[in-house]
Amino acid sequence: MAFYSDISLVYDDLFPVSPEQRALFDTLMDDGGARTVVDCGCGTGSQLQPFAVAGLSCFGFDPDPSLVAIARRKLAAYPKTRIETGSFSDLARLVTSPSDLLMCLGNSLVHVPQDEESRFLADASGALSRSGTLLLQILNYERLLRERVTELPMIRASEGSIEFRRKYEWEGDRRVVFRTSLRLAGPDGPQIVRNEIPLYPVYPDDLWEMLANAGFGDIRFYGDFARSEFNPGSEALVCLARKA
Repeated sequence: MAFYSDISLVYDDLFPVSPEQRALFDTLMDDGGARTVVDCGCGTGSQLQPFAVAGLSCFGFDPDPSLVAIARRKLAAYPKTRIETGSFSDLARLVTSPSDLLMCLGNSLVHVPQDEESRFLADASGALSRSGTLLLQILNYERLLRERVTELPMIRASEGSIEFRRKYEWEGDRRVVFRTSLRLAGPDGPQIVRNEIPLYPVYPDDLWEMLANAGFGDIRFYGDFARSEFNPGSEALVCLARKA
């Protein structure tokens, strides 16, 4: 996808792994006992890296070849890690043995229509080992819809040399046009790259129902990776669910 190819070289600057994410990953390894990990929509591989460093068996896939190339370079030193190009619909084909932990982070789920979201969650349940864990993160679209949010906070990185602006154009409550503007400082002046892609919001009640129908139990929603209580004003929806 041109959208992610255009931001691939600055992706880690824009979306670094936070301390809260790392702490949750440690908990899933130490207390959760995860030994095999799958990252669906793995991007540059940064969120798989802590698991690879710990010696876990890791597999990641992403539909964008530019991001996959970066992830392969980043994780090349870890022989138990594999990265492939693939979409959500490829999950059942790509993951051939059960995994203890399956992740889908970075608001990736809403890049596919709602029927594909349901199918992906069913495939995710099938790809997990008995009592395996799903870690999912999207934005809280219930809040965004209620407040009719049309612009997300701008992201600045690399001491202001990178600026990423994000706007939403609502086409009903089930489809959003996501428009972005990436400004990169350079010796000959700034370079500006604009893109747009459709997103397909999923709301908390709908997600809960899809997870339950897919065979997940002990479903827990949080407002962030620090596992704060999820509420109507939460900016994000972070979900932990176990295969029933």
